[in-house]
Amino acid sequence: MFDRPVVDSVAFAREAEELSGETAVGNLTRLHDALADNTGAISYRLSGFVNAKEKPSLRLSVSGDLKLVCQRCLGPLGFRIDSEREFELVAQGTELSDPAEEADDVEQIYADPKLDVIVLIEDEVILSLPMVSRHEPGKCQAAGTGSGAEADSPFGKLSTLKRQ
Repeated sequence: MFDRPVVDSVAFAREAEELSGETAVGNLTRLHDALADNTGAISYRLSGFVNAKEKPSLRLSVSGDLKLVCQRCLGPLGFRIDSEREFELVAQGTELSDPAEEADDVEQIYADPKLDVIVLIEDEVILSLPMVSRHEPGKCQAAGTGSGAEADSPFGKLSTLKRQ
């Protein structure tokens, strides 16, 4: 197992610390089911600060290239992640605000004296993935052939029959 960065989230924020680096995609185990392969790395930068409401906060930026599985042809699909999110730290036991009422790039999370940075990165990567990963129409390759998957699919053939 690799050495996982762990921070005291409130102290990290109040002292305006920064942490940056890379983690292998292979270390993000909850992500593996969505990937065609788990090679590559995700770059990250975690910055602590006190926001305008005087609340300790974290800003996480992640970027990297992933190979997802296309849900049309089940082939590899390149996907670029460039995401930045702000986290407002809330004391344990306090009720979190409704996510529908939060700004799109600000989220409340519980303050943690042992915050696993890799888990935070993994959550952000998972939330950045498309709901359904797929190639642009006409770009898929059917397994073992060089023709488009949609033309060879039973539904594509049915569509052709319906037009006749």
